[in-house]
Amino acid sequence: MSSRPGGLRAPAFYGASLALHGLLFAALLAVRPPAARRATPVEVELVEAPKALPAPEPPRPEPAREAPRSPPRPPRVAKLPAPREAPPPRAPPAPPPPNAPPPPDASRAAPPRIGISMESTTTAGGVAAPVGNTLYGRPPERAEDPAAVKPYRAERYAAPSQVTTLPEPLGCEIPKAEYPEEARRLGVEGEVRLRLLVDEEGRVREARVVRDPGHGFGAVAARAARAYCRFRPARKDGAAVATEIPYTIRFEL
Repeated sequence: MSSRPGGLRAPAFYGASLALHGLLFAALLAVRPPAARRATPVEVELVEAPKALPAPEPPRPEPAREAPRSPPRPPRVAKLPAPREAPPPRAPPAPPPPNAPPPPDASRAAPPRIGISMESTTTAGGVAAPVGNTLYGRPPERAEDPAAVKPYRAERYAAPSQVTTLPEPLGCEIPKAEYPEEARRLGVEGEVRLRLLVDEEGRVREARVVRDPGHGFGAVAARAARAYCRFRPARKDGAAVATEIPYTIRFEL
């Protein structure tokens, strides 16, 4: 039988190759890394970053202090005059002796003297007239001594606040002829307010104009009140007395 050169070497070569591959495979298995571990989930929380604080403002400069002013001058106080001493009180009059008669009452009313008042007399020459304290009545034929005449006062006079009843008008009919000529010519009317002194007999002794509208009304009203107005006199404690009252006269065309 014949044989090829090198016929025994082929099987050995294949066997060696297989063995070598087996070793390589085993080595690969030995060095294969283990299976990767399962990753564990991690929770992440987002936190907002803190805001940056504003930068502090620089301190303001202090205002310049004003220079201290000089203190104000104290006000001048005017010197008050020294208080005057009150005059010493007058000593009361000495009482009269026990058996002496009382002095005459100075407040007693003087008797009426017909004539002009002392204020109307003069030292210049002219017509001589008797001195008196009233013109109501007929003057005497013989003049009185001026030094003996005292101011006239009503026998009984009472203030309006002291009387029991005030005077009541009985009549005051003023004739049309008394209407002021100026007011008649202008065609105006007027109202005059008077202050009347009514005596204890109800006659108007004095008439003083308090409010006068002009045009001659005031003078005519005062004259007419004395001439034409009559009153029931005022009374105090049942007796007639003189007193003052307001009175208004209206002039109408």
